[in-house]
Amino acid sequence: MKLKFLSIIAVAAVATLFGTTSCMDDHDAPTDDYIVTSPTDIGEVNTTILDVKEKYCKDNTGADYSRNSSNWHTKVNEDLIFEGVVCANDISGNLYQTLLIRNIDPSKEFDDPARDQSIILAVRSTALYPYFRLGQRIKVNLKGLYVGVYSKTPRIGTPYKTSSNNINLGPMDFNTLKTNVQLVPAPLSDIPELTPVDLTDAAGCAWLRASANKTYEYSPMLATVRGTIKQASTELEKGTATGVVGLTETVSANGKKILGPYELHDDGYGVDRDIDLGNGSTVALRTSTKNRVSFLEIPDNARSFTGILSYYSNWQVQLRDTTDMSAN
Repeated sequence: MKLKFLSIIAVAAVATLFGTTSCMDDHDAPTDDYIVTSPTDIGEVNTTILDVKEKYCKDNTGADYSRNSSNWHTKVNEDLIFEGVVCANDISGNLYQTLLIRNIDPSKEFDDPARDQSIILAVRSTALYPYFRLGQRIKVNLKGLYVGVYSKTPRIGTPYKTSSNNINLGPMDFNTLKTNVQLVPAPLSDIPELTPVDLTDAAGCAWLRASANKTYEYSPMLATVRGTIKQASTELEKGTATGVVGLTETVSANGKKILGPYELHDDGYGVDRDIDLGNGSTVALRTSTKNRVSFLEIPDNARSFTGILSYYSNWQVQLRDTTDMSAN
């Protein structure tokens, strides 16, 4: 009787185990609610990043809204679909609601702007990197989205009103990814789009100085520059808009200055440090505050800086992560 009773218990336990497992599988099965991009094909590619920039970012002629010569946008009312690779995301917190999408067309000559093009895809989210890893190829359908420039930088997004009642081209709603963006199967490494444009030598410095290159065709881009960060005095001005001086900036545990101390942020919650390229030219290193890049110590000697290079009144570069500042 005892043996028979134990056998009954064992059978019941096994049945319970399998029954529980079955219930968990049914309950935890992924649904469309967990897919942030389109689960179906959004259409055939019918345009390029350069074509989009030529149409909407070249100037504000014909724009739906133009605040000034540096900020305008237009709503896209047709199915314009392009393809590109994610080359920068928000993994470190230094880039906010920002993805850099790049496409290289190997059929074009190296000196043809159509060969290598990038644009900002702005999305309202505090964590885009889990869904958009570096090297992920995507398709974007612009219908219903807005394209233009924000501070002269070509981008895709949605307009928003600032606290100063200005209208800027900001990030699109996160839910829009499900209708307008599709992930395309592709290798996540060893693709040309992940190799930054090398502007570290004399030819690169000359390229940065040339006025002809300071246009929407070459901004933004994934690039590397090399130089020494200029050391400023201990008392710095906090943002050109506020004009507050005499603040003591946060330093590292070693007593060294860091890239982005919060005390020195401007109205965009960023800090600009000039990188001396060694030939009288500079590129601004723009760093958001309170992220792991912002706490990097300012090196005493030359470094290479890789990130999103864009042009406003001067060239500026924004690092993607801490590894984008290197001695090599």
